[in-house]
Amino acid sequence: MQATTTAIFQHWSAVKGNRDIPNRRDIAPAALQHFLPDLFILEQLAGGGVSFRLAGTRLCTLFGRELRTTGFERLFPADLRPRILRICHNIMNQRTPAVLHAAAYGRSVQATPVEIALLPMTSHGSRADRVFGAFCPLTAVQPLDMPLRHLLLKTVEAIPLALEESGENTAALSGALPPSAPAAPATTVVAVRRHEFGQAVRRVLHLKVFDGGR
Repeated sequence: MQATTTAIFQHWSAVKGNRDIPNRRDIAPAALQHFLPDLFILEQLAGGGVSFRLAGTRLCTLFGRELRTTGFERLFPADLRPRILRICHNIMNQRTPAVLHAAAYGRSVQATPVEIALLPMTSHGSRADRVFGAFCPLTAVQPLDMPLRHLLLKTVEAIPLALEESGENTAALSGALPPSAPAAPATTVVAVRRHEFGQAVRRVLHLKVFDGGR
């Protein structure tokens, strides 16, 4: 994960304490001051939508507009929006943090790879209805490519609890996180790690794979 993703996940983990997820009031902006331009908060709307409640200045600059009140799914093409909403709902319903990897397209045909962290939170009650996130381009976005026009989703990875201690992601899901509807049967998934020489080391993990993957 990128430095920004790692930083907000570590903060999210620290402030939640013994709970499975924190409350939005637990997030301390001062502790993340170097990352604020890339951060955002999503809120679940009564009609089932998920929109930006807050969006950092750099994120808004990349898209060339104020994103507050904009539906998060609208950063993606129309055919992907139902899936993006389903992923957001699953993250909140299952109270499971995740990372999205996507390709961002602006004015040129060259895509910019991005990493998007999505960490569930509560607000007024115990129900998870907020998502604390970060938008991290993995390469520099050239000024002539801005504003970004849309994102194409590549992968969704659940962040395992082991990451809180080890700092290493160990499992990749090939689709969205589990819905609140009946779960799909368990399926074998191959996870890939890279050791210090860059050679792939594979091991088989028995995970549940749910609708939403490619």
